[in-house]
Amino acid sequence: MSAMLKEQLVKVFSLMKPGFLFQYEPELDAFLEFLIWRFSIWVDKPTPGNTLMNLRYRDERAASMRGKEVRTGLEGPGLTVPQKIWYCLATVGGQYIWARLQSFSAFRRWGDSEQRSFARRAWVLIQRAEGFYKAASFSNLLIFLYTGRYRSLIERALRARLVYGSPHMNRAVSFEYMNRQLVWNEFSEMLLLLLPLLNSSLIRKFLLPFSKDQSSGSSGDETACPVCQANPTIPFVALPCQHRYCYYCLQTRCAATPTFRCIRCNEAVMAMQRHGSIDTKIPNN
Repeated sequence: MSAMLKEQLVKVFSLMKPGFLFQYEPELDAFLEFLIWRFSIWVDKPTPGNTLMNLRYRDERAASMRGKEVRTGLEGPGLTVPQKIWYCLATVGGQYIWARLQSFSAFRRWGDSEQRSFARRAWVLIQRAEGFYKAASFSNLLIFLYTGRYRSLIERALRARLVYGSPHMNRAVSFEYMNRQLVWNEFSEMLLLLLPLLNSSLIRKFLLPFSKDQSSGSSGDETACPVCQANPTIPFVALPCQHRYCYYCLQTRCAATPTFRCIRCNEAVMAMQRHGSIDTKIPNN
């Protein structure tokens, strides 16, 4: 969930200068984790992943004090307020502080300092603490596989156990998103197949009668080529409407479409003649 939210936030800041969010990545991760904690565990609701697995947190201390009253995984109270706060400080605050400490030590190059300097000793202490935490997490994983009680060190320290949320779980899977994705993929492939086969001049000719302003082409600069909107290179005029084009623009369109019509007046081009010449005429074959 945090990765999906982070991807959307990165798209929001995509127009900023490159590397703008990289220096604030630990703060961004901590903010997203805090939002997930605020709208799930703090209000006595499971996280999105636990919801899919029909799980919730239970205060194991209160459940063990009740004794025989707790017979199934569905019974027992939720987490207390101090447990929720400590959970936030350990998961959100702990991960943020550790990420910032590692980036700060790497930027300051504590590992390349002298053997007896304070930075070198601090870097060795960080490496040892990380190794001890990984070893403790691995040991907790083995215990979890054997007992099935606490999946992380934080849950074991807080005595927060994951139990069933409800006796009946709806396992119906919605394929609406998958169907929409398949439809969009097929539609995009169809467009990629058809677009190269379409003739832009024929489409423009077909849509011209439905245009609100059919005379918009003639209202512009009459001296510019209506195709490239530049001063005509080797100017030629279309016959019989006498509108000026570049030779290349007019010749390529007449060659591509035998029934080519003038872009300015929509009149059929029967021939083309060099501007200023009287005798030279090139028929539109």
